[in-house]
Amino acid sequence: MTVSQSAWTATLPPECRVDMCTVCVTFVPLKIAYYGRMANISHNMGEICYVIRVFMSRRLPIVVLYGSPFERGRQHGSLFSSPIRVAVNSLREKVGQAGWSAAEKVAGASWTYLQSHQPQIVAEIEGIAAGAGFSPLEIYCLNGFEFFDEPAAKGCTSVAVSTSAGAVVGQNWDAPVGTEEQLVLISYCERGLQCTMVTSPGTLGWVGFNSCGFAFVTNDLMMDRSATGIPSLVARRLIIRQRRVGDAIAVLRSIDHMGGRCYLFGDETGAVGGVEISPKAGVVSLEGPAIVHTNHPLTAPVLPHENVDVAAAVYPSSQARLLALNRLRPLLDGKAGVQRALSDTSGAPDAICKSFSVSEPTQTAFSFVFDCRSMEAALSVGRPAANAYHDYAAGNPIRRHADVRSA
Repeated sequence: MTVSQSAWTATLPPECRVDMCTVCVTFVPLKIAYYGRMANISHNMGEICYVIRVFMSRRLPIVVLYGSPFERGRQHGSLFSSPIRVAVNSLREKVGQAGWSAAEKVAGASWTYLQSHQPQIVAEIEGIAAGAGFSPLEIYCLNGFEFFDEPAAKGCTSVAVSTSAGAVVGQNWDAPVGTEEQLVLISYCERGLQCTMVTSPGTLGWVGFNSCGFAFVTNDLMMDRSATGIPSLVARRLIIRQRRVGDAIAVLRSIDHMGGRCYLFGDETGAVGGVEISPKAGVVSLEGPAIVHTNHPLTAPVLPHENVDVAAAVYPSSQARLLALNRLRPLLDGKAGVQRALSDTSGAPDAICKSFSVSEPTQTAFSFVFDCRSMEAALSVGRPAANAYHDYAAGNPIRRHADVRSA
């Protein structure tokens, strides 16, 4: 079954077609239900009958997937076949045939390793490929920016803080303008956990949380590179299965990484932690009751392996964003305080809450804050200084969509 955006928006009134970041989707047997507050519109496509209800506020679509890893992937690929096709074709055009062929060679070696060590993730990627009409290796390339020579500009400002009220993890995720229109919240059950990831169609996900009160965020670092190992989007799927900070760090220590990265974590016990990763330096711990990070390394073992020139070109605001976040440490006393810090526009346009600038042509595409004790996420689509946060329950993200006052 393929349900394209044009098919399921064709009969919507014009005012409902403007922002497709307003639809919430749940897969159930023989039915696709879109939950919202405004309109009920019945559709019948062959033997599949479904209802669309459309949110008229700015929120991420929520897609709840069921079944085996392959079936979940097939649902994902079928529903988002159009944006996945655009993403794959745009990436091919951007890197050219020579760049794509070189990436496929690197991806092929990593794929062989993945087939032996992570068959469930392989099955899900195969399902996405089958649903969207691509080969598994093409979808794997979409999930592995480490396979390509040119860095992907997606800056981040992240926080993990342990307070008397529990752990809170948060992040502003910066990307090229318009990226926010292609984001979706995908939720699925695995190993007894409801796992929810902020995702771009066709990918395994950027950041996430689960129903055990565990959450992670991650920042790009311009480090040394390795031609072997697994890309970070696969690593993220491995850590979202975990229940505790220590378990996530142990998973990251057990795998080979292709590039640099920082991860921050929090769990239901109130613990927080983090790591910086370099293929040469390995996995180096970040500790403390309040960990803040942007897009440059902070630890002595990792610092010598930074590609300083590339980092300065791609993320020139990284140092300034970190300084601003350090000044705001007194605010980092809970979920609301983290939201206020991530909404800060001091030093704009290259602020924590980032706007487009000539030197760094990205802006905050979404802001994510997770309270590990209450197991509740808050998400703002776009810059949180201008857009409200909305709450999502970790165990059932479609259960609650309460508006939260914008910080």
